[in-house]
Amino acid sequence: MQKLLERRWTPAGVTLPDEQLVPEVIASLIRMTGGNFRLLTRLLTQIERVLSVNNLHLVSTAVVEAARDSLVIGPG
Repeated sequence: MQKLLERRWTPAGVTLPDEQLVPEVIASLIRMTGGNFRLLTRLLTQIERVLSVNNLHLVSTAVVEAARDSLVIGPG
């Protein structure tokens, strides 16, 4: 999962900013999803929504946490 995220993999239909994800964000995504690709897909989709609604252009750990909270995934 880490290699996919480092290569900027996203599910079909999800567009994230062009900037590379920082290691802390990748670690957060892996920790929150526990390696579950279905959950990763849901989380990345929600991250795209959080970025759009808040007019943000960078995926930060705060954005990842906001997306997790809105999906009620559980503690990271």
